[in-house]
Amino acid sequence: MNISISDFIDRLSSDAPTPGGGSVAALAGALSSSLTSMVGNLTYGKKKYEEHWDEAKRIVEEAKVLNEDFLSLFYEDMEVFTKLMATFGLPGNTEEEKQKRDEAIQKATKKAIEVPLKVMEKSKRAAELALVMAKIGNLNAVSDAGIAGEMALSACRSASFNVLINLNFLKDPEYSSTVERKHEEISNGVKSLQEEIYSLVIEKIKK
Repeated sequence: MNISISDFIDRLSSDAPTPGGGSVAALAGALSSSLTSMVGNLTYGKKKYEEHWDEAKRIVEEAKVLNEDFLSLFYEDMEVFTKLMATFGLPGNTEEEKQKRDEAIQKATKKAIEVPLKVMEKSKRAAELALVMAKIGNLNAVSDAGIAGEMALSACRSASFNVLINLNFLKDPEYSSTVERKHEEISNGVKSLQEEIYSLVIEKIKK
């Protein structure tokens, strides 16, 4: 948390197993909620937008909580990935050991699916907040609300890759089917929200 951006980029570009794409997805979500909060702060207290102060303040507060959620998922993704990789190194010399290893892999794989799925869920809320600020926020910062929408979509799509790739290792058809339905629903929802944000922001910029 206390390293510089350049140090983070260096570590991300190295062959270290973490951080990886899952953490980047969560970071994109945090960037989205942070930008939305910024637009809210640039709206609250400005006389021109007085009718929207209460809403802007509420969104700033919710976006702050959302930001903390994304950062928690940033670290949780690294943790579950490390644990998943460890299960592949468990002994498998006997049938009993093989069974225990397989059970451990399946359990860890579900956790590795749940974390990016949470990122997807949070990204939808991030997109919803960005849309509100695109509608009522300070016009001088409307482009930032648009970027918040783009980051929410990026977080969702990026996290979805990790959901889908980990589903390939799962041997629970019922669980997989439930996750796939949820994945599709969230993906479509965030895409729709981003498209609405984009159109609105472009319209306001060109006025």
